[in-house]
Amino acid sequence: MTRTLTELSSDERESVVSTVHKEAEASGWSQLSNSRKSALYSAWESQFDLSHATLKDGIMKGFDAAQGIPKKAEAEIQEEVTRIFRLAGINAIEQAAMWTGKERADLLIGYSSKFPTHVIEIERADSWSEGLRQALWYQAAIFQAERRHVLPVLILFGNTTADRFEQILATCDHNHVTLSTHRLELDGELEGEYSLGALLNGSTLE
Repeated sequence: MTRTLTELSSDERESVVSTVHKEAEASGWSQLSNSRKSALYSAWESQFDLSHATLKDGIMKGFDAAQGIPKKAEAEIQEEVTRIFRLAGINAIEQAAMWTGKERADLLIGYSSKFPTHVIEIERADSWSEGLRQALWYQAAIFQAERRHVLPVLILFGNTTADRFEQILATCDHNHVTLSTHRLELDGELEGEYSLGALLNGSTLE
């Protein structure tokens, strides 16, 4: 007999909702296939003794919308970021093909396409770990193909909590990845300290 949310104590309900949302965010929920989402639902159903309907309609309904900017906005964000770099006089190469021609980095900046200095991944805050992984992967791929060291940069947009942002920042620091933001909201407030504008103006180096 599975339970509904009304059968849980307020503390347990908050704990379940928080756990499910955190796991969904960590999985990059908005980009998962339906079969992968179904597998997560099944795991949560077993773990919390809740029905699929309770999880879907009571806990996960609107989760993607709550993550802020919809997926289709990533191209728009990338255009804005590219424009910011170019206005700053920085050479920016969009959708740069890697050595196989299939993988494409969101952005390379550097002296020229043959001499990049940074590889940049632009990612929604709810799937930040995927962006971090990609930035590190491209860094390694460029070194393997060209024997050239480039610096990985992760630019986040959308929204997240200040606590989560501190965790992301610590993880990026640990992996020697520069973290920046563009139109990222922390607890509903626009993040400014690590914004691309602040980074390019050098305020983060003071």
